[in-house]
Amino acid sequence: MPRNDQVDERIVYPGIRLNCSTKSRDLRSQITPEHVFVTKETGTNTFHHKVLGSNNVFIHLPKRLYSHCFRNINIHSIPDDNRIMVRLTENTSVVLPYIPDDFVSQKRTKRSVQNRMRKRDGGKKKRKREQRTSEPYVGWVTKVVTPATVAGADESIDAFQLISYIRAEMKRNDENIDICIPNPFSGTYSIQDINANPEKLKALTIVVQFVHHYMRHAF
Repeated sequence: MPRNDQVDERIVYPGIRLNCSTKSRDLRSQITPEHVFVTKETGTNTFHHKVLGSNNVFIHLPKRLYSHCFRNINIHSIPDDNRIMVRLTENTSVVLPYIPDDFVSQKRTKRSVQNRMRKRDGGKKKRKREQRTSEPYVGWVTKVVTPATVAGADESIDAFQLISYIRAEMKRNDENIDICIPNPFSGTYSIQDINANPEKLKALTIVVQFVHHYMRHAF
């Protein structure tokens, strides 16, 4: 991120550039949650929420638009440290703020004021507290960033499910010393040897097909 000081700030979650300038007077009607970039100051726990205008200028997301981009956020649903782990791809995750830290402060201040007002009223009104799940939020897989979550050709399983299963099987095999995984190409020392053996050739054909449909991004 461009800065005038020596701070190394980088984008950790990308947004979409606006169709208007960041100087537009009508930003509210143009900004949606997908336009928000999340950046982080390297080596710190400091995050920023920014938008990129059609003039190629980044600005901080105006505080007046926090509730517009982060709607219906109940203070009880916010993690204690306002951090969540978001899975971007099948093997990439990133820690992000649940909502802007400044927005959390605003909500807590507002709640504190409301509590004082209720105490003045004699506590007649009781606020229902939402139950929070004990399981940590581990993020989601976004189909925009992860093409592997798209169903394969011919109505086949998507790469995310398939590769996740393969990883789990490899881990199980590694942890079990009694398991011996046979090598489908044992006894062959060249491609010519494989081509001369129908069983080995079939195994290699399946490998090539698998790579073509599910692992092409690795090559």
